[in-house]
Amino acid sequence: MAIMSILVSAIIAITLGAAYIAGLLDPVIEQVGVMFFHTKAKGEEKTMEARGMQEGQDFFE
Repeated sequence: MAIMSILVSAIIAITLGAAYIAGLLDPVIEQVGVMFFHTKAKGEEKTMEARGMQEGQDFFE
């Protein structure tokens, strides 16, 4: 059973490697990058909003 999982993993790795070299994964990699930076920007936006609220609260107190 272990040899089958190793064999399947090797086939998947070889297939993904060939697709990467052929450039077939470029759109997928681009979309992952866009999602990553979008999530990071949202996090930074929330951090800046939280700082702004804290600074505003400090100003009025």
